[in-house]
Amino acid sequence: MEFTSIESEYLVALLKCALKSQNVPDIPAGLNWKELVNISKKQQVYSTIAPIINKINIPPEQAQELIFYSQNELVRMIAMKNELEQIEKELNGAGIKYMLLKGGVIKNYYPLQKMRQMSDYDILYDVSKRNELISIMKNRGFNLTSSSENSDDFFKKPYYTFEWHRELFFEEHDFNPDFSDVWDNASKDDKKEFEYHMSSNDLYLHTIAHMYKHYILGGFGIRFFADVYVLLTKLKDELDKAYIDSKLEKMGLVDFEFDVRSICFALFDDKEITNSQVLFLNESLSFGIGGATGAKLYYDEYRSKHGDVSVSKYYRSKIFPSKAYMKRTYPVLTKKPYLLFAYYIIRLFDKFFHSRKRIKSDIKMLKETVKEENKQ
Repeated sequence: MEFTSIESEYLVALLKCALKSQNVPDIPAGLNWKELVNISKKQQVYSTIAPIINKINIPPEQAQELIFYSQNELVRMIAMKNELEQIEKELNGAGIKYMLLKGGVIKNYYPLQKMRQMSDYDILYDVSKRNELISIMKNRGFNLTSSSENSDDFFKKPYYTFEWHRELFFEEHDFNPDFSDVWDNASKDDKKEFEYHMSSNDLYLHTIAHMYKHYILGGFGIRFFADVYVLLTKLKDELDKAYIDSKLEKMGLVDFEFDVRSICFALFDDKEITNSQVLFLNESLSFGIGGATGAKLYYDEYRSKHGDVSVSKYYRSKIFPSKAYMKRTYPVLTKKPYLLFAYYIIRLFDKFFHSRKRIKSDIKMLKETVKEENKQ
């Protein structure tokens, strides 16, 4: 099987070794260690390979770099976990139902929890208690950085980030899978009265659906394949195939899930896959964990609706989105529409202080897109 480079191929080999507790593979000739470390950072899997890296004769500079990043990540994860525990006490005291999502659950299926990196905690909660939740978070020193169609996002220095989901998905790019029964399928925690645990079936389905959302918004990295693989291997006796197949059919993800599952077993169990699946894999490995072309997708979609508009007009629409969007993001505007301009300013400050890197990346991508279009 061919990947995009020696480094990405060896990174996959190291991941396989880490996930399956196997012997460290031989170092291929011509391997660029600096590039391998950079890829592992871009893919957010350096903590996954860190436990086995000391078994390899890695150059001191890259070894030190991996250790530094992994230790910092571990400190951050411990701090985040401690913060979560304190928040959970308040949630249970206030009678707010909640359910951990994504990495907060999937990490439990890795050989070591610290091997699964997380940038934040994603939590589904009872939206009828939204005011109480916001009060709890603000009293703990968090700022409400944004309220999107389906989540309230909070941040506290230096790195505490919590995304509270009112729903798992919303209508976006014609993809809005139905998870309305997720609470009914969940089980209550034995010790925490208001904590719920997503069923194994829904955990797998949500992982696939979330993966697909990243796919249509610009791609995803290798960590998603690692997540799916550990779920498939650890939950194989719990997953209800008929139920999952039925749900995948309704979501339109039968072929997508089949390809993902096939690639997972090819990567980590040495199974065979088709040429088209190899292309799919190679494309995925060329992206970071969050994809690389989401901004272009939004730009193309905007132009398909509004004609061949300029980039400047597109950016004006991003800076001053529709009133309907603003009302969804800032519910106060429903009762007080005269505050619209003030909330445009608030939104600009939020983006400036919390999304500068993303904005710079989007601007760079769009400039390259326009340059390529001008050549044609």
